[in-house]
Amino acid sequence: MLECLIFLKSLKLFNVMMKNLVVIVMVMITLAISSCSNLIYFTEDVRYNLDENKLEVEQVQFYNSEKIVLKRNLSKEETQIAKGTIRFENGEYYEEVIIPKKTKGVAIRSGSEFLRVAFETGDNRSLRFDMNDDAKYQISADNWNDNYGCIVYDTTTYFIIPSSSSTVLMVNKEFVSNYEKKRRVLKGRSVSR
Repeated sequence: MLECLIFLKSLKLFNVMMKNLVVIVMVMITLAISSCSNLIYFTEDVRYNLDENKLEVEQVQFYNSEKIVLKRNLSKEETQIAKGTIRFENGEYYEEVIIPKKTKGVAIRSGSEFLRVAFETGDNRSLRFDMNDDAKYQISADNWNDNYGCIVYDTTTYFIIPSSSSTVLMVNKEFVSNYEKKRRVLKGRSVSR
């Protein structure tokens, strides 16, 4: 009988420990998931809130959601003066300008539905992002042919490769929440009688 009571108490203790372990694991998973990324999409609503708070879009730190690869064909002579990464592929030389995912960028020009964002310094080294149907700012090109976007970057014509064509702009969610906290919504006043 005593052995049975000891077994039941140890079983009860084991169950309590397992419940606590499950809670601890769930909390750790939630924290891991929530801290994976502190970036959110830069949308029409976020931009509207910036404008409402009199904040300049040029003061916002932007990030690209995907890796951006700009590519162009080179002649053998041009390989001597190319500034990007040179690759030899299928018997041809290519120059690539690679902007890794989540690279910092700044807006250097803006319009009502577009931004020009530079990820490096220098003249004509910015990319255009237009507002898409989802109200996000997506990479844009002068024209598109078979999912390759044609642009002029640093005085040279490049093609945005298809895997980069869905890249959108992102911002730090802490930045967004900081200016949203500064807003006050008034409920109004009633006439007293």
